[in-house]
Amino acid sequence: MKVNALISALVMVAGLSACATVETPVTPAVSKVIPTVDLAEALAPLQTLPAEKTLVVFDIDDTLLTATEFFGSDKWYDWQRGRALDAQGQPQPIADGDKVACLFDTLGISFEIATNVPTQANMANLVHSIKNDIVILTARSGAYRAATMRELARNDLDFKSKHMLGDKQALVYDVTMDGRTAQVSYQQGVFMASGMNKGVMLLDLLSKVNQHYDNVIFVDDKLKNITNMQKALATAGVNFYGFHYQKVDKSVSDEEVAEAKAAEAGLLSLLNHHYPQRGANFAAGQCDY
Repeated sequence: MKVNALISALVMVAGLSACATVETPVTPAVSKVIPTVDLAEALAPLQTLPAEKTLVVFDIDDTLLTATEFFGSDKWYDWQRGRALDAQGQPQPIADGDKVACLFDTLGISFEIATNVPTQANMANLVHSIKNDIVILTARSGAYRAATMRELARNDLDFKSKHMLGDKQALVYDVTMDGRTAQVSYQQGVFMASGMNKGVMLLDLLSKVNQHYDNVIFVDDKLKNITNMQKALATAGVNFYGFHYQKVDKSVSDEEVAEAKAAEAGLLSLLNHHYPQRGANFAAGQCDY
């Protein structure tokens, strides 16, 4: 009781009522989505927004970096999940026989083997020009962190100086959302959201590191992620500048499907001949990721 009384007294001394500490969300002044094929356009609002109050958030796959091969790429993953479109914008279906065994294991192996390149030649220079705080927010899981950090570094991207925690610190925790539980992690400026709602996860991260921004610029190649972020920030009363990055062709061709089949066959041959136990695990559907 004495503690409660002390708190009440302190509040009254400050000239506030207890209920005044409950903040009502304020409708943001700006909440818009802009299609673009140039990352420079996404940075244009930074010319007028206060740097200390504006956060820049980038996706990785097909936004900052893109795969050099179809197999294991972002659009290959969409094809595997039945979400791909062909060049005419029509669904590019996947036959049951074309679905790889142990999808996330296969994705992990491809991340380790494959390389990424910038989505546009001046990508790194544009990112380096940003003076604001930056968060890299990817749907990848923490199981792929080592390969992800390698490719970011190889493409001249290092976000340690933008990290909201100490350089050696990390946040690793489980999140349950829509009946699914997954582990997410934030380290060296890169937040791996394991396929969870990016808008909800960004707000959760900012809460955990005790940071608030009046404005967020978010660049992602998937409209679903842009929409989720827009909804979450509107609820939080944060001004939102969403840029739907469309430079990378997301259509899947018949030639790429044939390439993926050949790549899968080659991978399985490698496993069966040189790593037979892993090959047997794949064949039995015993997946580790």
